[in-house]
Amino acid sequence: MVFAAGRGERMGPLTRDRAKPSLPFCGVPLLTRLLRWLTGAGVSEVVVNLHHHPGTLEPLLVSAERTMPGLTIGRSPEPELLGTSGGLSRAAARFGLGSDAGGPLLVLNGDTLPTFDLGEMASFHGAADAEATLLSDPRPGPEFAGERRLETGEDRVITGLSRPGGPGFGFSGVWLLEPTALGHLHGGRGGLSQDLLPGLIAAGTARAFPSRAPWFEIGTPRRYLEASLRALEGGALPESRTRPADAARTDSRSRAAGRWPELIGEGSVVGEAACVEGSLLLEDVRIGARAAVRDSIVAAAETVPAGARIEAALFAGGAATPL
Repeated sequence: MVFAAGRGERMGPLTRDRAKPSLPFCGVPLLTRLLRWLTGAGVSEVVVNLHHHPGTLEPLLVSAERTMPGLTIGRSPEPELLGTSGGLSRAAARFGLGSDAGGPLLVLNGDTLPTFDLGEMASFHGAADAEATLLSDPRPGPEFAGERRLETGEDRVITGLSRPGGPGFGFSGVWLLEPTALGHLHGGRGGLSQDLLPGLIAAGTARAFPSRAPWFEIGTPRRYLEASLRALEGGALPESRTRPADAARTDSRSRAAGRWPELIGEGSVVGEAACVEGSLLLEDVRIGARAAVRDSIVAAAETVPAGARIEAALFAGGAATPL
């Protein structure tokens, strides 16, 4: 199950008129990348919950069903936003998720892109005889800043949650659940870590699967930009680095200095003698002549005036706010 219903409020104007998983991540919608990763790992049945601007996700789901052989996608609409706990409960009832016949259930957030080996996690999960296995980083980096950590005991049994930034494993939000694990789910409006995890900890049936594989999350504009740069710098994405024909067009005196065209959105144009460095431009952006955009995000269909200087900011609604 992929959680894609949230409003993405921490993203501010970037998600005002679109669902967060529809945002481009290095040139491809994040949800598309996530579905490619899932199918590449052998997953053929996916359920996606929908609430906030579902019309921006539906074309991506239709395209995935058409272009990813063997993939079927169930939609779990939420007329009223339920949260991850309620969303999982609703989808489980609607689609029989976690049934004995279906085996373990993989649950993850639609604003993340993992790269770990799902087969290794499944093997760990089976050998541990766990009800739940949580993908965890034993040496969490800045992408886990502000998040509570998983405390573990012998055999990676999860024993509790530490304070944000405290000792323990960083949790990526990826779960592998046995059907019995859903018996600990109350289906309230909170998150799974608040609703599902306490019962699993009390039963001693939750395990932390350690992985140092890259993991990308776009929960805030700053994280969105940092994750995009880190994904390309780390070479974690296998796609070609060739500039697509419909990416930003520049004349001979312009300089789109971002090293990767994946950071320059479709239909965007960089004006004469303008400079774009370490920045992310969404679709149909116009960068005026002699403008400079550095370490920033420019929202879709925005125009940066000629000669403007945008640095470490989100440019949306004609104004720049610090990232």
